[in-house]
Amino acid sequence: MKNGVVIVTYNRLSLLRECVSCVLGQTVPFSHVIIVDNCSTDGTGDYLGNLKAEAEAGGQDSAKLEINDPRITVISERENLGGAGGFYEGIRVAQDLNLDWILIIDDDAMLRSNYNEIMTRFAAEHPETVALAGSVCVDGKIHTMHRRNVSSRLLFVEKEIPKERYRENSFSCDCATFCGLMVRGDIQRKIGLPEKDYFLWYDDSEYSLRLGAYGGICCVPEAVLDHKTVLPKETEGLLERTSWRHYYGYRNRYDAARRHFGSWSARMIGLEYHVLSLLSRLMMLNPKTREKGRFNVRMIHDALKDARTGKLGKNEAYQP
Repeated sequence: MKNGVVIVTYNRLSLLRECVSCVLGQTVPFSHVIIVDNCSTDGTGDYLGNLKAEAEAGGQDSAKLEINDPRITVISERENLGGAGGFYEGIRVAQDLNLDWILIIDDDAMLRSNYNEIMTRFAAEHPETVALAGSVCVDGKIHTMHRRNVSSRLLFVEKEIPKERYRENSFSCDCATFCGLMVRGDIQRKIGLPEKDYFLWYDDSEYSLRLGAYGGICCVPEAVLDHKTVLPKETEGLLERTSWRHYYGYRNRYDAARRHFGSWSARMIGLEYHVLSLLSRLMMLNPKTREKGRFNVRMIHDALKDARTGKLGKNEAYQP
């Protein structure tokens, strides 16, 4: 079975090194590794230009070999295309390699050594499967937000799969993040490429919904990756921890809902955004949260306006 992996990276060289090491250290090797560098400025380009692969040498300790691994393809972008644009470019290259399966990950996803082995075996035993996803752990604990079901089509609400389900051999889910999602090659060619103009957020959800027309996603909990990320503080509410990224979340959720669930879903989400905007205006009454409230009002207004008019792509007012 010919499996490939697409990795998107941006200014996280230390994480990328570990990610690539995990990918190249699989018990069942990947046939192709495609790395998309989103115009990093931290030395990532130099590292990718002189990539080192790690190999076990005859029972000895792991040795670093100065080799150019023929499996690796590097795509160096001239600007930051966001995760959505990066995955678009990586999968675009992968689809021309006639792969059986394409794994999609960020640079902070560390595959355990048997991830590809478990997925390859499951795919062989269940040939009807069109997409796979494993367990995602943060600090050794399952992070359930990566595998979800749509609980309301009208409001496009996604509900996390409870931890109890991860005791099963497998279970289905409607949506999976690009943190270990694996798509069958022939199905990928049918559903096309991710929506690059989302820039970031909801590109994976929208892509997952396309998979639903062909059978959806099967989660195999035995296959595990460790996600090296920092979780938000639980004491903070949504409106207190918003950032420029949330512009894309609001805009893209509206757009994905309209595409997959129709105009009524988009209208209801628009009403929800008006309520959030009102709550943000109330934040402006408190001197401590005034600036955050003002930012939220402007951001929600811009996101809703752009979503309604179909204005996607990177917004210069909301970027790193």
